[in-house]
Amino acid sequence: MRTPRLASAVAATALLLGGLTACSSGGGGDTAKDAAASAGATPSSAAPGGGGAASGGGSAAGAPKPDAKADPKAALLASAAVMEKARGARLTRATGDGGSGSYSWNRDAPALELSLKDKGGERRMLAVGSGLYTSLDAETAALMDGKKWLKLAPGSAGGGKAGGAEDYGSIAAVLVALQPAAQLSANAAAGKLSRVGEEKVDGVDTVHYRSEAPIEQLAKLLPIPDGQRQLVTDQLKKDGDNSTVDFWINGKCELLQQTTTNTGIGLDGPQTFKYTEIGSAPQAKAPADSEVMDFADMLKN
Repeated sequence: MRTPRLASAVAATALLLGGLTACSSGGGGDTAKDAAASAGATPSSAAPGGGGAASGGGSAAGAPKPDAKADPKAALLASAAVMEKARGARLTRATGDGGSGSYSWNRDAPALELSLKDKGGERRMLAVGSGLYTSLDAETAALMDGKKWLKLAPGSAGGGKAGGAEDYGSIAAVLVALQPAAQLSANAAAGKLSRVGEEKVDGVDTVHYRSEAPIEQLAKLLPIPDGQRQLVTDQLKKDGDNSTVDFWINGKCELLQQTTTNTGIGLDGPQTFKYTEIGSAPQAKAPADSEVMDFADMLKN
């Protein structure tokens, strides 16, 4: 699932503009060095599973305070650069009945594992490289020799029979809706930006920014493979033609929390996700072949 190098280009732009100082009120010093390190050459510890240098927004004494007067566009671009180089984080859903997972947004091999809980039920989705999977409920699994995952394809069941194509589109939409570097950079370029104010996220000082933009305009800037662009755009627009995204950015230019109105997964109202263990979260792995049922095979059965 190779995607355009938009976020990398934005990271380079942020460095050239000096945008990495936009998140901290210190005007340089250790915070600027930390941000530059995150946005420059990536040390091995910054890759998922490497025990990353990024704190993920811990409340340790002496944590840099974000600059509440920073230009919103500069702040989003600076955070995009830092989050691009972090490459991964744990996800926690703070809306509905909750949910959690992990996301590695390496542009050449994205890996997402996410569990969403609502109304007493649980939906699990998995994306590893070009493979997209949705979990099978216990009753269906029993009919499929105990297989746990259904592998989806863009043209599943001729464009939507039994929900195959729609499920594929919803997971593909989540990959861009929750990709922090992509969302930050696309909204910095296309959104009507505002600074909401200073707020704490799990005890950490952040500045809360808001972006409003048409989905059609944002989708052109998001790293969606050409063959999936219309499918993903249509899925995102099921939550409305216009997008509102809120970002909470700390003094190290890390995105700690995001609320978006357009996730493409059919949930009620805006969805809030927190990013923790930034730069050090484990990477999701593809399920064993013995646990997977291909969509076409399921229809045959």
